[in-house]
Amino acid sequence: MAWTLLAAGLCFIIPEENRAHLGMIAFFIFLFAAFYSPGEGPVPFTYSAEVFPLSHREVGMSWAVATCLFWAAVLSITFPRLLRAFHPVGAFSFYAGLNVTALCLIFLFVPETKQRTLEELDYVFAVPTRTHASYQLKKALPWWIKRYVMRRKDARLEPLYHFEGATAADQLIAVKAMAH
Repeated sequence: MAWTLLAAGLCFIIPEENRAHLGMIAFFIFLFAAFYSPGEGPVPFTYSAEVFPLSHREVGMSWAVATCLFWAAVLSITFPRLLRAFHPVGAFSFYAGLNVTALCLIFLFVPETKQRTLEELDYVFAVPTRTHASYQLKKALPWWIKRYVMRRKDARLEPLYHFEGATAADQLIAVKAMAH
């Protein structure tokens, strides 16, 4: 998504007399919306619905929705002023930079919840944030580079969580052992 914002901003460099100017800007903004809508857009709502236990789900979801809408309002209110201060190229580049920052923060601090039961999610969120971030930097990132950049199909990723037949006490012991 960041590259579409950056490309849209750089399209403002194209002279306005050129017919491609407006078309390219619209094209890259359309691409951003196409990537955002099925990708990052609904994630806060889906993630919040998964991670809160039933007893706290209503309050948790209301906070998640309120936070999301608050930042959407901040974005829409500040964008005209940002355009005046940074001009279109700088404004779109700034938001592209925020996208890259969000990618890094999500990678480090947001645990994966895909195909986990509610009981397993208790284990996932019992892992300290520092342990999760350390695992992401020291194990997951090197694995990803080996697997997808270096194209090594033999690269293996040691899982952070072990669920099969483990009790809650076993999980806590395993997480503490990984932290040290």
